Amino acid sequence: MLDNARSANSRDAFRALAVIVLYKMAPSESAAFRSLAAAISALQGKENRIQILLCDNTPGECIPGPLPEGVRYEAAGQNAGLASAYNRALAIARSEHYAWLLTLDQDTTLPADYLSRISELAVALQADSRIAAIVPQLLDGNQRLSPMSVKFWGTSFFSKDFRGMPRGETRAFNSASLFRVRALEEVGAFDPRFWLDYVDVNLYRQLHLRRKKVYVAGDIEVQHELSVIHRADLGVDRFQNVLQAESAFFDLYEDPLRRIFLNGRLLGRLWRQRKRGDRPAIRELTWETLKTRLLHSRLRRIQEWNAAMDERIRHSTGAANSAEPSGERPAISVCLATYNGEPYIKAQIESILGQLSARDELVVVDDASSDSTCEVIENLDHPLIRVKRHAANQGVLRSFEEAICCADGEILFLSDQDDLWTADKVATILQAFHERPDIDIVVSDAALMDRNGNPRDESYYAQRGKFRSGVLANLVHCSYLGCTMALRRRILSRILPFPVGADVFHDLWIGTANALAGGKTLFVDRPLVRYRRHDGNATANRRLSLGRKLRIRWDLCRSLLQFWLRSRSLPRVS
Repeated sequence: MLDNARSANSRDAFRALAVIVLYKMAPSESAAFRSLAAAISALQGKENRIQILLCDNTPGECIPGPLPEGVRYEAAGQNAGLASAYNRALAIARSEHYAWLLTLDQDTTLPADYLSRISELAVALQADSRIAAIVPQLLDGNQRLSPMSVKFWGTSFFSKDFRGMPRGETRAFNSASLFRVRALEEVGAFDPRFWLDYVDVNLYRQLHLRRKKVYVAGDIEVQHELSVIHRADLGVDRFQNVLQAESAFFDLYEDPLRRIFLNGRLLGRLWRQRKRGDRPAIRELTWETLKTRLLHSRLRRIQEWNAAMDERIRHSTGAANSAEPSGERPAISVCLATYNGEPYIKAQIESILGQLSARDELVVVDDASSDSTCEVIENLDHPLIRVKRHAANQGVLRSFEEAICCADGEILFLSDQDDLWTADKVATILQAFHERPDIDIVVSDAALMDRNGNPRDESYYAQRGKFRSGVLANLVHCSYLGCTMALRRRILSRILPFPVGADVFHDLWIGTANALAGGKTLFVDRPLVRYRRHDGNATANRRLSLGRKLRIRWDLCRSLLQFWLRSRSLPRVS
């Protein structure tokens, strides 16, 4: 019934995985499941293939009842949220080579011709890699919900008959949105911190930042029952999560003026709640959120929200039962080397601090900057930052060596001064280390941007070539990019001290010394850093002369030989 595949590789075939998230509802009771099954039956085209994945977030044991052949059912046993279910579906879609991912809430009703019409658009737009999503018009009865055009003062709805790609930022609800799988991979999937509310707002912002487009199919109407606009049915816990996610999104991604605008919106919301006579608990939550925004700094709010979300992620994924003796995530040290980085350093540090907990630290070694780099950092006045200044310039290698030596964490992240971290970088890297205890170093891909922050089409490794971790492979072509690297503390005896009197890159040294000692490196094929390319990069892989390339490789070989001879007398790292 659900698989009409005959030629999966046909360019004209529509291949999509549809995920429906259930909560305290049997599949047979879900309007989304019933209407999707009917739409699949009405879909024409023998080469089209639609697979359904049911992700059940109902707490406790779930009994789905009889399901049609080919429908996958997975029970989380707890309310793991939308982001977790969508990321699970994305992993399946990626591994089974689906081109599109259709996300659905349980209370969405699709028209019978929805798949026929949306699949025609998907096939027609398949060749345009700019298009990341195709969205219909979503309504709750006669009330329009989505999509919206983002303006300076807020959002506005498109006309009902609008079809095409809007010029500016477009925002849509997740339900009934059809996403290109490749585009979701490029933005790092669904941010697990926005686990339920604002998961769609955050995703569409990330797509916009990478210059991806949304195709609005305004003539396709889909009915969706939105619980948060039915105030009588809105629970206190759910409303608290809405407020937290809204506040965090503005703190992370909006400019100062729009953050002030949110404070005004909260004040207006509180006035309306009092006028309507809403429950005291609801009014109190709104007031507490407004008070927090007025009395606490932005960085403090981000840090507290990240700590709360980290705890929730650990609980929902069972990480509390991990191999860590304390039951907590390992302490993190971010090692950052700076030199005349005044134009970019504040934005980079803010993208990092938002992902750290109170147990973590940011170790900055400034290599005798002549601009105001250190003053910018000190003005942040953040308790997690430790700054050490060089009286004279010593170079990148020595700066990173000192930062690593000063670090106290179990997991050490390396960072350049002029990049930006994606919102899920720390969580993704820690998850990789947790799942693979044998891995010593994790390297991720990086999205490229120019000096002004404008994104480029290809990622770093798409442009440079496949990542390779072996010693010989890196003697020919360096694969390591320091700003994407994280390592376990246990390998410090392998990589320290860094070579003296040698022209060697710090990232190349760390990767090859670890490989020579038998260590393992894992590559995460997702951009977790926005890597700024410009002439002033302190650690960029700039074009080198042939003489410099030969000297670097000679010095690397000589240093690795010395390291190997020295390491023969050292005990193996366990």
